Amino acid sequence: MRFIWGKKELTFMIIPGANRRTVRFKLPHSSLYIVPSVILLVLIGFFVTIYFMNTYSHQTKENLQRTFDGQERQLVNQITLKDNELEQLQANLIDLSQQADEFKSKLEEIKKLDHVIQLMSESEEPNRTSKKLSALSDSTANSDVGGNEVPVTSQEVTQLVSNTKQGLSTLVGDINALLVNLSESEARLKEADYLRSITPTLWPITTHSLTSGFGIRKDPFTGKPSMHTGLDLDGELGDPVYATASGKVIEASFDNEYGNRIIVDHSRGIQTGYMHLNKMLVKRGESVTKGQLIGLLGSTGRSTGSHLHYEVQKNRVPIDPTPYLISNRKDER
Repeated sequence: MRFIWGKKELTFMIIPGANRRTVRFKLPHSSLYIVPSVILLVLIGFFVTIYFMNTYSHQTKENLQRTFDGQERQLVNQITLKDNELEQLQANLIDLSQQADEFKSKLEEIKKLDHVIQLMSESEEPNRTSKKLSALSDSTANSDVGGNEVPVTSQEVTQLVSNTKQGLSTLVGDINALLVNLSESEARLKEADYLRSITPTLWPITTHSLTSGFGIRKDPFTGKPSMHTGLDLDGELGDPVYATASGKVIEASFDNEYGNRIIVDHSRGIQTGYMHLNKMLVKRGESVTKGQLIGLLGSTGRSTGSHLHYEVQKNRVPIDPTPYLISNRKDER
């Protein structure tokens, strides 16, 4: 290739070789300046583009780095927060486990109280629930006195959660069973208290001098054998007479044979009678409590001296009161 200088134009010739046609290009003379200028502009544009691309890339990289750093710090803060929350949850779990152990200890005390209630109610039926509750293991006291700080593993935490959950489930079952048992014991205790209140176990007077017992004896007026349906208790005129059990006064009147007499019905077929009184302090229809003052000892009716004729009837049949007289104090309930 060669080119020929002229005044107004340039001719470019391309001679490929022998026996081949020569190719000519004619360009204006000004192209000698234009083409390098265009090439220079292209090169400048290319380098400017490269510069701006590098600048943009650097800024983008810095922005991405700042964003990444911010996200990394946020993630680290979140991880730290989660770690703190996890540690707090573990601490709460340990406290819950210890509280469960303490509650088990309290439950054992309640079981002992339930046993006392059963003894008080004098229940003869074996308590199946208490036998079930006796299988509850005794709690182990915790004593935090120091030691090395060893981080817990996830397996240990999982095991603690499982043990605590199982212990609480067992504890809930034990509490429900104990509540049922306590309700039954309370009902038995109330029934036992009621039975004790209506059972004539007190001495009707403070003195225990027996002048005539229950059964066949020689009548003090006729000297003939007769059935004595109660006990004659010796005492001074005006001595206090007490109700031997709680009940309702069904008779408070004068009788030619028994004089001033009081009969108290205690339900369950049990009645008590207080005869030859000098004075009656209650009226028919009144309710009396065990140990309540109801009259004064006397010698009214068919009597040879001041004394109290005391009777106990079961289903309107007189029975020996002696086995019932087991308490020496009028205020004992």
